[in-house]
Amino acid sequence: MEYSIRLVEKKDIRVLLDVRNNKDLFTTYLNQQEKKEVYLLVAELDRSIILGFGLLKLNSNLSPKLSDLYVNEHYRGNGIGSSLIRHREKLARKLGYSEIFVSVDPIGNPKMIKLITKLGYKRITEPYSRTALFYNEDGTTYEKTYTRVDLKRSLN
Repeated sequence: MEYSIRLVEKKDIRVLLDVRNNKDLFTTYLNQQEKKEVYLLVAELDRSIILGFGLLKLNSNLSPKLSDLYVNEHYRGNGIGSSLIRHREKLARKLGYSEIFVSVDPIGNPKMIKLITKLGYKRITEPYSRTALFYNEDGTTYEKTYTRVDLKRSLN
């Protein structure tokens, strides 16, 4: 399957809402992207079908963070998640960063732990708990306590 990965543009919001119905979230990401605080990338097929997306968050002098990786369930297992991770790593390297980190729920998302470990990420914390707001597919929010573990990878 041939697909491309590129930065999201404002005109993409309509298609992104088909993937995750949360206009406020995507509007926030696009506003932050204009300020170079985040970079939202999409994997797409034929410039019309969004296969997935991933966010790169920049934290001034701190290491950038991989966030919000999503691949449409019909296209999983085709390397799209790995490609979205690698493209964000490449972008972070281009921006002058020497390492990158990711925070993952080891209980709720063991597949992500397996994927990023395979891609060379090393655990830097023990599991810890957090409470945060999450978004349903319809855009409504709910509060949830979750477990996280932080991992990082050198970009050199």
